[in-house]
Formats: sequence, C-alpha cells, structure tokens
Amino acid sequence: MLHFRTTSVTGRIMINGQKRNMSEFRKLSAYIMQDDNLQPFLTVQEAMFIAADLKLDLDHHQKSQKIDKILVAMGLDESRYMITGVLSGGQRKRLGIALELINNPPVMFFDEPTSGLDSTSSKQCLALLKQLAQEGRTIICTLHQPSAILFNMLDHLYVIANGNCVYTGSTHNLVPYLNSIGFVCPTHYDPVDFLMEICNGDYGPHISKLMELIENGKSNKWRSTKTVYLNKRQETITSQQIAKRSYSFEIEFRRTSYCTYDNFWRQLCILIKRNVIRLFRDKVLMLTRISMHLTIALIVGTLYFKIGQDAAYVLDNYSLSYYNIMFLTYSAFSATMVTIPLELPILKREHFNRWYKLRSYYLAGKVADFLIQLTSTFIYTIIVYYMSGQLPESRRFGLYMLMCFVISLVGQTIGFIIGCSLKIQNSVIFGPFAIMPFVVLSGFFVHTKDVNPYFVWLFDISFFKYAFEGILMVVYGYDRTKLKCSADYCHFITPKKFLMELGIEHINYWFNMTILILLCIVLDIIACIILNMRIKKRIILA
Repeated sequence: MLHFRTTSVTGRIMINGQKRNMSEFRKLSAYIMQDDNLQPFLTVQEAMFIAADLKLDLDHHQKSQKIDKILVAMGLDESRYMITGVLSGGQRKRLGIALELINNPPVMFFDEPTSGLDSTSSKQCLALLKQLAQEGRTIICTLHQPSAILFNMLDHLYVIANGNCVYTGSTHNLVPYLNSIGFVCPTHYDPVDFLMEICNGDYGPHISKLMELIENGKSNKWRSTKTVYLNKRQETITSQQIAKRSYSFEIEFRRTSYCTYDNFWRQLCILIKRNVIRLFRDKVLMLTRISMHLTIALIVGTLYFKIGQDAAYVLDNYSLSYYNIMFLTYSAFSATMVTIPLELPILKREHFNRWYKLRSYYLAGKVADFLIQLTSTFIYTIIVYYMSGQLPESRRFGLYMLMCFVISLVGQTIGFIIGCSLKIQNSVIFGPFAIMPFVVLSGFFVHTKDVNPYFVWLFDISFFKYAFEGILMVVYGYDRTKLKCSADYCHFITPKKFLMELGIEHINYWFNMTILILLCIVLDIIACIILNMRIKKRIILA
C-alpha cells in the first residue's frame, strides 16, 4: 500500500544513481490512488479540460487535441460525454490515469491499480501501464497476489516481506533465483504463489536468508535487459538507455507542467467553474436546500402570521427573530458539515498531485456556494418577513436580510471546520453540541443585563448574541413609531421600551455586523489551517 507520508524511516533517496531533491521530484511524479476519487458530476471531457486548464499553458485548440489523443489511447473516446459517476470500474481507473497524463509526468505511482477489477479489466489496465512504460515513463505499482498473466506482464519485480526486500529483478529470473538457493518451484506452481509461501514461513524461516542474498534490494544481479516495442519495431534496450529515455521525458515535463500552480487567480477561476457545474448538476442537494428553506418559511410564516406590527405579540415576534437566526445558522452548518467529508478524498488526490493550492480550493468552494446560500436565505427571509407582518420598509428588510445572510455564513464556516476535523459519524453527533454554548449565551434565555457582571464577557463571545441583537434593532429600533394594540393592554406598545427592557437600546447594528464579518474572516483562516492539517495528515480524526 502506497502512502502520502513516511515515518520512522531514514536514508537517502537515489534516482538513476543520483540523489534527488524530493520537493522537485514530487513535481515530476503523479500518484494514482487505489480508490477512484473523481468528481461524480462532471463528464469525462469536462474533467479532462479542467485538468488541462490547471496544468497546461496552451490554447483551447491545443488542449483539445491533447485530450482527444489521450482519450483515444485510454479507450475513453466513446465515453467522453458520460457523467463520471456512471462509469464502470475499469473506465474510472482509466480516467484517473488519463487525468494525470495531461502533463505527461515521467514517473507515475499506482496503488493497487487492478483492485476491484475483473480478470479481463485487470489485464487491460496492466497492458495500458506497460504501454506507458514502453514509451519511456517509469511506472511503479503495488500488486497483491497478481495472477500468472499479470505477473508475466511486469518488467521488474520488487518483493517485500516483513519490511525487507527478498527479491529484485526481472520476472523471468525469479525461478532461477529461487533455484540458486535451493527452492525448486514445482512445474504446476505459480512462481509468485511459491515465493509467497516461502515468505509466509511454509518451508521454514528463510526471509533473512533471501534478504542477505539480494542485499536487501541493492543487488542488480537478477536484472536483465528488456525488449520493448517502439513504433511497432522491436528494440532491446539497457537500463542506461531506459534512464536516458526517462530523462528526456523529465526535460519535456519541466517545460510544460504545472504552469498555473503559482497562479492563484487562474486556479480560482477554473475551480469556481468546476464547482458551479457540480453544484447545479447535484440537483438533489441544491433543490433540497432551497425547498427546505421554502417549506420551513411557509410553515413559520403561517404560525406567526401578521404579528410583526401588533404590540400584543411582541414577545412572540421576539421568539420568531431568535428562531430565524437559529434555523439559518443550523441549516447552513449542517449542509456543509455533511458534504465536506465527501470532497476530501478528491481534494487529497488532486492536491497531492499538485493540481492547485489549498487556498484556491477553499475560496473557490466558498464563492461557488455563495449564490445557493444567498438564494436559500433570501427565499426564507422574504417569506417569513412579510408573512409575519414586519414593517414593510425596504431599508429594514435589507438590514434584516443582510444580518440573516452573514449569520448563515458563520454557521457554514463552522460546519466546514467541524466536518473537516471529525469523522462524519462523530461530526453529526458532536457538531451541534459545539454550537450549543453560543446558543445559550445569545441573550435569549437570559438577558445580558440580568447576568452577574463577572460573566458578561461570556455573552460577548457568542456570535448568536450579535446577530440576535442586530435583528431586534432592525425590527424595533431606528425610531420606530408606536405599535397598534389588538388587546386591552399592551405593555410594549412603544418599541423603544421593549429594547430598554432587554437592555439593548444602545446597540449599534453596524458594530455587531462588523464583529460577525471579522468572525467570518477569522473562522475562514482557521478552516484553511485545519484543512491543511487534515490533508497533510497532521490531524487525528476523533
């Protein structure tokens, strides 16, 4: 199993006999994971163009030609307009390879490329990798118990047992190697199965003997020249020639690869385009978010119908204001919290292969989701505002809407942080509890003026408090005239009296708004830091 990071290992990494800078070498290599982590709502051609836009500095026609050539070579030409999510396992494997071939990397790592494929698809997959290797690339892949057919397709074998190398060399030299140390492979046996039995101790403890004989992978005795086919012409080349051919690929790669990796704005535009396509194609999620806000708005508007201008229902309107910010915060929080874990495997693959930087990915996600969040909030707010009979003034509605939208963005960012920090099953359980202290300290259950002075600072750290006070100031502040009274006596017929009762008559709406916007910025920075830690495996998931 290939991994992103290594621990408790020391030594030098030599490539073709020369020590390499690993940071530079990463730019020359691509890692294709065992799992097919692809964007499910893009077509094959769209996915290829996104990869080309991120990696190549070519015009559209040149990119199109390169993509056409790769899709034909990968056997995906007839599937170019199919959504990635409906592709078969073999097609997804080939698409994963095709996406990394866009910039023609000289070294490619594959983690279990035949995993989940039937025998025919496995053979086709390995034949494709062999073709890539014959063109001059270095193809390294892990295989567990390959069949005899797959085994004979390999050019070079490196066998590991208990963390040590027990054989390195060509596949056809494996049987002579075993014979040289007294292990005669029966004629009806698969040599790989026979070697695995030896490594498993079926014939006694011989791993240390094998490791010493092969010098723990340093011996080149069992290597051999290999035959390749170039332009339908058989040609035998040595390891030195292979290194030279790989070097030519490396030079070509350095000229053309990752031209946009340091271009933040270009990455941002490309990723926004991809996210917009994904969001509008994921109709279930998008329509669910919008329809949920619409449905709840109609229910709430019906329950609190025409109470906004009646002094007899001031306390009910007070409760409605609190519910509005609660609903908008939790809906944005939940939507982000459960969707971000689904995106992380895709992000890991693409970021590890240097498609883009994390800040570009994060900001593109925020911008693309901005319209849907704004639409959902607007639908909910305008329905509830006018059905509940709030004062029909455009200025008040605008401020009301702005406060609701900003608090939903705060909830959205907190949801991202929780979803990125915890496993999804834990985030669903513990995520809402993370917001609960801020809910309790909002000033709804206990008014700030009634709290012991030593604990007032606790209320000042609650973002709910700033949103709630801002909403109440919009509804009852700004020199609002007396309310009508449908009862015999209305204690809060004067809006200012109600604000004084709550102790918020001197609240400044724009101060509270500034606090929430600054909080959004701080939370975004925290979210980026946690995302970086999660991707680089420096955070342990609870």
